[in-house]
This record gives sequence, C-alpha cells and structure tokens, in this order.
Amino acid sequence: MLASQMTRRLRENRTFEGAIQTILDDVIALLGAEYGNIQLSIGDELAIVAQRGLSADFLRTFRRVKKDDGSACGQALRLGGTVIIRDVEADLEFAAFRPDAKRAGFRSVQSTPIFTKDGNLMGMVSTHFVNVHEPSQLEMWTLKTYAVAAAEHLFHLLGDVPLAIKATQMSDELYARVFGHQDLGTHSPSSATSASPSQQSSFPRAGSAARSRFRLRVFGDCACAQAPPDCNAPGGGGTVQQMPRPIP
Repeated sequence: MLASQMTRRLRENRTFEGAIQTILDDVIALLGAEYGNIQLSIGDELAIVAQRGLSADFLRTFRRVKKDDGSACGQALRLGGTVIIRDVEADLEFAAFRPDAKRAGFRSVQSTPIFTKDGNLMGMVSTHFVNVHEPSQLEMWTLKTYAVAAAEHLFHLLGDVPLAIKATQMSDELYARVFGHQDLGTHSPSSATSASPSQQSSFPRAGSAARSRFRLRVFGDCACAQAPPDCNAPGGGGTVQQMPRPIP
C-alpha cells in the first residue's frame, strides 16, 4: 500500500524540519502536482513553513491565512476537512485570489488538514495543479490516511516545543531565505508585485514527464511510482469537496 510506504519514508526522519520536507515532497508526488506548500498552525491562523515551486508573490499573499479566507486552505481550515477546487476560475469563494493563482501558474488546488488521532490540528498540506484537475478518490484516500500518520510523527518530533513557536521559527526562516531583509508589509489578495527569477523555487513545473521523473525520484522504480490514470471529472469546474477529518 502506497500510504504505508510513504509512512515508512516519513518515519526515517528524525528532525521536524526533515519530516516537513518529506511530507511535502511525497504528497506532491502522490497527487502528481506541480507545486505545493505546508502550513503549520499558529493560534487561529496558518503560516507557510515549506513550499515547492511557488513564487515570491504567492508567498507574500498567503504568508498567514485565516479560516474566513476564501482560499482553499482557508476553507479547509474553516470546514475541518479536505477542500478540492477543481477550477479556481469557476469557484466563487476563491474569486478574490484568481489573479494570484494566475500569476503563480495554477488552475486547481487541494488543501488537506493534518490532524492527529486525537483531533489536534498540526497544519495543512496543499498541492497546486497547472491545469483544471481533480485527484482521484484513491489518491485522496491515500492522502487522508497518510495525513494522520504524518500528524502523529510531527507531534512526536515536536517534543516539548510548542507548535506555534516551531511554526513561527520555520516560517521566518523560509521568508528570510526568499526575501532577505525586504519589508514584506501587509498584502491583500492580488496586491503583490512580480517576483524576480532569483525568488522562484526550482522544482518540476508543468508537464507529465517532469512529474513522472519526480515520482520516480521520490518513490523509486516501482508500480506505485507510475502516474495514475487521468481522473479529471467531466463537466464544469469550480466545485468544492469536503472530506471529513478522521474521527478520534
């Protein structure tokens, strides 16, 4: 089972930061996404602590997200379950963030909360797709199963360190690497300016070949590393789907 393999890879990490990177890489590979990020919980907000392929503009806009935001992660935080936006251009609640999505280069997004078995929210993992897309039920079931194992491992690695302190530290370090000593200020949706090439992350972007190579690098040469069949649902986009979090 792919979730078991992903969990074994995750548990090889003995540091919190290493585990975060493994979760992000493996979820991007699992879903065949082009981009992704992980947010950790700080009070009632989510803070980005790791990302792959997303622009500096995106990082400015979504540095902190609240549950009343219309972004996928904001909706998922409010609902307490996975939110899938098959087409951001057709989703009314996401409307304010459409310019940001266009600049960042994604058309579809999913956000899945990372809850422990006891219902403690550790954070959120989001993946972004260049084209209109909806992950398959099998992919999302695998992610849901893996998310619980990931939350438990992260909780264990935290030890006595409060999650909010770790999240603030990791977020500050990420933004210092990307922006240096720039004053980020307060940015609303679509208010960011264009990012310079040096502020872009190097990561496989659009194209099935790039995604397949990344899957092979993450999972190795096995059946589970092969890209899943095209599971895009027919018909109009813009639907938001909620998957309830696991019951403790």
